[in-house]
Amino acid sequence: MYRLIAILLLLTGLNGYGQSPITVSLANVPSPAGWGPAGSGPAGSGTVVPGGHFTLFFDVKSSSSLPDSLREEIQLPEKWRLLSQRRPARTPGDQSLRYFYVIGTPAACASGDYQVKFHVHTAVVSAVQTDGREASVQVPITITPIRSIELFVVTQPEFIREGDTLRLTYLIRNSGNNPEKFLVKSDQGKVDHIADSLTLEPGAGTNVTVSQVIPVTDNNAWQAASNLSIMMTGGAEPVYSVTSIPVFSSKVRKIDPYFRFPVEVGGTYLSYRYGGRQFTAYQYLATGKGFIDQKERHYIDFTVRGPNQFVFPAIGTYDQYSLDYAWRKRLFVSAGDYVLQLNNLMEFGRFGRGLRVEQQFKKVAYTLFYQKARFFMNQKDAIGGRFLFKIKESANVGVHYASKNVLFHHQQFWSHMTGLAASVHTREFNFESELSAGQAIGKTDYGAFLRLQLAKKWISITSNLIYAGKHFYGFYNNSRLFNNNIGFNITRKLTIGASNNFSDVNPSLDANLYSVSPKDRSYMGYISYQPDQRNRFYLFYSKAERKDRQQPAAFHYSENFSNFSYNLASQKFTLFYQGRYGYSKNHLVPDNNGRNESFSNLIQPAVRLFPWIWVGGYFEHQRTSKFSATGAVENLLFYGGNARVNIKRNLYASFLYRNNYAPDELYVRRSFLDASITLDLKRHVFALSGGHSYIPNAANTDQNTLFFNIRYALRLNVPLGRKKNIGTVRGKLTGLGYRKQGNLIQLGSHKFMTDSTGMFSFVGVAPDRYYLSIIQNESGSEGVVPVVRMPMLVDVRPDSLSMVEIPLTRTGSIVGRIEFLKAKQNGLSAVLTEKPPVLIKLNGENGSYLTELNDKGEFSFREIRPGNWEISVFIPGSQDRFVVEESNRQLTVETDKTLDLTFRIRPNEKRIHFSERNFEVSVKK
Repeated sequence: MYRLIAILLLLTGLNGYGQSPITVSLANVPSPAGWGPAGSGPAGSGTVVPGGHFTLFFDVKSSSSLPDSLREEIQLPEKWRLLSQRRPARTPGDQSLRYFYVIGTPAACASGDYQVKFHVHTAVVSAVQTDGREASVQVPITITPIRSIELFVVTQPEFIREGDTLRLTYLIRNSGNNPEKFLVKSDQGKVDHIADSLTLEPGAGTNVTVSQVIPVTDNNAWQAASNLSIMMTGGAEPVYSVTSIPVFSSKVRKIDPYFRFPVEVGGTYLSYRYGGRQFTAYQYLATGKGFIDQKERHYIDFTVRGPNQFVFPAIGTYDQYSLDYAWRKRLFVSAGDYVLQLNNLMEFGRFGRGLRVEQQFKKVAYTLFYQKARFFMNQKDAIGGRFLFKIKESANVGVHYASKNVLFHHQQFWSHMTGLAASVHTREFNFESELSAGQAIGKTDYGAFLRLQLAKKWISITSNLIYAGKHFYGFYNNSRLFNNNIGFNITRKLTIGASNNFSDVNPSLDANLYSVSPKDRSYMGYISYQPDQRNRFYLFYSKAERKDRQQPAAFHYSENFSNFSYNLASQKFTLFYQGRYGYSKNHLVPDNNGRNESFSNLIQPAVRLFPWIWVGGYFEHQRTSKFSATGAVENLLFYGGNARVNIKRNLYASFLYRNNYAPDELYVRRSFLDASITLDLKRHVFALSGGHSYIPNAANTDQNTLFFNIRYALRLNVPLGRKKNIGTVRGKLTGLGYRKQGNLIQLGSHKFMTDSTGMFSFVGVAPDRYYLSIIQNESGSEGVVPVVRMPMLVDVRPDSLSMVEIPLTRTGSIVGRIEFLKAKQNGLSAVLTEKPPVLIKLNGENGSYLTELNDKGEFSFREIRPGNWEISVFIPGSQDRFVVEESNRQLTVETDKTLDLTFRIRPNEKRIHFSERNFEVSVKK
């Protein structure tokens, strides 16, 4: 009976225990620790870097005693590791327990959200029933995205000759934890056998080679730059690497003992039809520019062309007698025919005959001029000048004065103008302003000019203002111009903006620079999107009114329209498309109150058929009533083509054809047909040009002008005297155990073969800085190299002898291996599951080299110059997760000896110390 009562009591206790719930909760806010920057997150969540570790505390509670059969389990994402754990000590009657875990994430763990699940359960089995209880909690863990593309130069030549192909090999590594897609670009050359975009998985790497043809120049020694840019997606900062390689001349040029002045002399034959009449003309031509002294203090630029054939000045058939002189870049004198540009308001550009003197000092500068205009019939003589005060290199203020003898509306008078000007020019900000007052015919009037340009990373602003009164007779008269543009760079690819233009200007241009300036009122909002370097999309909406100034007017209309354009630019093909749709109103038609639909499509393709020829086309269709005198809707078709030819830098040709132009197109000179070809044979230059052009404002009924032009020029280098202060370079090869004869020594463009003693000599070398290099004979393949770094810079000074010694020596080698060690303790980083990528770099005075490990974990550097070197071992993208023992070492490479090195890499271990006392984790608010 007592036994039965005891069993019943035990069953009752078990049943009561089964009804008491178990709760599991996270006792701390997970935070990263160990190998990564600390961070924080909301309660119950954590952010961890790949390869890092974090700690979790779990509390298990019950309102009654927790049974001895309680079991816990923690579930981790794939490849995550439990580095350490601590189970609480149990005592009878415990109602709460705390579990401690240290969890490590793999180094290549992709970014994103993961779940860590902690689960407890108990099972009590009796003769009567089975009672199981369980509880769990899930902890979200976020792996931080790591974006890291690393770029290394693997191989590069010590020097390169002009005309050769420079090739540099780069190593691109993705040291992040997500696949990266990026663009590969080189501004100086091209990336061989690689598409524009690449994708690399985490930890992966690839080698790319950038090649470029080194141009042939007249320099003796210079530097060529090779670069590679990695443009990442998502607005990440680009990765960029640039390397400079010495370049020296590869052609043997004759040493000229004379100091010469370059001159061209020749003649021109011109046949043209103008105003219904045929003309034939001949002209002589002589030009020259250069220094006339060997110290390069006096510089002269002259042009002599005649006699005058002014009838058709647009192609330079007028006579010209010009002489420009400069002394030490401080004093400038222009005599004869020259272009005068005093400022924007008084004189912006006038071709005439006279004299101009300009002198620059450290803080001030002045200009004085006299000029008689040649091709602007409304202006005769002009005289004036300006005085500038330089506040600093980028800012100045000035006082300007000009007097002009003007012919205006059949009345001749003098216009006297005085003005103040200020300007500021920096990399991001440009500001120009002028304020002028003019007096003529007893009346005073004013002019103003303002230009503002601001370019920041996220915004660009441009503003222009021109005002000239009715009685202001400068470059502008009775003119108004006000335009503004503001653009916002939302991203690197997307820009939005707005602009307006109010233009009613009357510029006074020469007859050799034809132009029109219609009245214009417009407002526009635009969006520009450029996804990459090859493609650009442009969309805008505009409301505008334009009126022709000529009489009779060819157009006067108002319109509102949408415009979409697309531009494609690749190495072998370019394309421009523009489509417009809107409504226009023709104001040329009296009492026209209606608007008509207007649209147009324009396409301009161009293809590179061969490396030396581009061929393109022009096709446009407009359906509009803007240009009709009766307001009728017309279909207008414009088409044409063009070609550009450039063969070996001595044969140039171009061709342009257009069937017609829209009446409202702005132009400098309309060419319906324009063809030219130039053959440059260094000393002899032949040029042919011809065309069919339109000259506006001409007082003849037939405005189509046919012309044909043949020009020949002979290049002469006139000797002004023997070169003075030339230098001599002598030297020898030193060292024992190899042949000294038959080594080619090159100094700039001069070459010399060493004799049996290793001597070489260069006589009559112009003073300059040169690269001196050596091309070794067959001994170079036997591990013999110069001790000094080649090519070496040699300064040849006037009237001096430079001695050069090039010691040769046999090389040494370096071989080595990497040992990967396991951690010395269990726990954090106890297991090194994957070997990290390892790079080895060798640095010294004679260059630097970079290599990777082979499959056996070995590396080597062969044929290294004897001397002191520094070798370093590093792990790209994971330096703080591993420790390289003695990662940097100083070495001494000896002749015909091989250094054998061993480097050890172990995990960066972290120790965790447990306290014997219990502790609580709390969060204070």
